[in-house]
Amino acid sequence: MHAFPQNAAQVLVYDALAALNRDFQQVLSDLERLEGLRLFPRRWQRNFLKAWRASLEETRAWVSFEVVEILHQREEREWARFGQIRQRLEKTSESPADVVPPAKASMRKSQRRK
Repeated sequence: MHAFPQNAAQVLVYDALAALNRDFQQVLSDLERLEGLRLFPRRWQRNFLKAWRASLEETRAWVSFEVVEILHQREEREWARFGQIRQRLEKTSESPADVVPPAKASMRKSQRRK
């Protein structure tokens, strides 16, 4: 992953998570199609099908949760890091004329009144 800039790798992670969820949904849809073809005529078979669906949904949710948790931590660090960068840039971009010490500012006001 070092060949990509950090944010490019991050985009790939989000893309992979979306693909994973899409693929789980595809498997669930395929099971539904098989059920629609009456492949599971017996009650115990239909009960197994419900358990498989629940297992797939649980696994999908668990994987998504774990990945999102990791992404949350990374995004939080990035937010803090970029906030510090922005603050540093704002501080260094102020021109000295824009930053007038309070004593000089009050002196300038009193000179204008004269």
